[in-house]
Amino acid sequence: MTSSSKYIDYYKILSLPHNCSQEDIAESYRCLSLKYHPKVCSPENSAKSEYHFQQLCEAYEVLSDPIKKEIYDIYGHEGLKNGIIDKKGKVKAGYIYSGNGHEIFEKFMGTSNPFTLKGESEKGFFDEVKIENKNIKEDLPQHIDLDLECTLEELYNGCMKNIKYKKRVISSDFRSTEEKEASLDIEIFRGYDKNTVLHFKGLGHQSPGMKDSDLIVHIKEKKHKCFQRVNKNDLIYVHKIDLAQALNSEPVRFNTLDGRKLNISIDEIISPSTVKIVPGEGMPIFENEMNVRDLNVKKGDLFIKFDIKFPEYIDPVKKVEITNFLERDD
Repeated sequence: MTSSSKYIDYYKILSLPHNCSQEDIAESYRCLSLKYHPKVCSPENSAKSEYHFQQLCEAYEVLSDPIKKEIYDIYGHEGLKNGIIDKKGKVKAGYIYSGNGHEIFEKFMGTSNPFTLKGESEKGFFDEVKIENKNIKEDLPQHIDLDLECTLEELYNGCMKNIKYKKRVISSDFRSTEEKEASLDIEIFRGYDKNTVLHFKGLGHQSPGMKDSDLIVHIKEKKHKCFQRVNKNDLIYVHKIDLAQALNSEPVRFNTLDGRKLNISIDEIISPSTVKIVPGEGMPIFENEMNVRDLNVKKGDLFIKFDIKFPEYIDPVKKVEITNFLERDD
């Protein structure tokens, strides 16, 4: 791992003065590495705690080594990183932290489990020490906002959807970020609509020293060729018929969004303004993740409207017959 060109103050990281002893370095590292170990911190702060933990381990690796410490004290971070020319004119290779903080911790503590040692640390005065260079901003990196298109069938029946998205993650140097593709399976519950917004905490961008941002998914509803969703939970179905079917009040037969066959009787002559309401055949009403799993979940209503195709031409003789029929009926 290559350190950045920015000056890194290892003494600040360990909250120590420059004239500290090796015992002070070891004690500070012991207490602070236990306090900020990623396994001890909450999962949502994993990236931030890993970043600080690695900083502590890097600082300890340098300051606990007399040769590295001497070079660092005399030539600073740049001299340590780039290497120096000794008195014999030979170039000493620069120091590169390999990101092996957990190995350093295990070697120092004799265990990789911080919980077996955490109680001891809590008695020490270092637990009250605030690391000066860790005035951590609570500002999150920018959230990731994504649109997820769903068909009306998927929103009616529920389904699983997989999304892939780009996010910034902390690189192996624990100081910079790189872009990677992430993948997430999302359960779409029955009754979700175009106003549904799903928040996935900590699944967004990462940034050194900060909490991971969130992934925010906005449900988008695809247009359906037969049904239209209205009033959130109601459906409109437009049934196409010809004039003869309208005059004969022919029953309406069609498939629902979950594949059932409906046969709706009509008890009046159908006109362009006719609307047939079928209670309980609209969209499932989402209240929570449990209620929509119920087979008897409440639903909105279905409104059947009619698109009547009138004939483009009627024989004059037929027109007279139809007119006479209608007038006689009056």
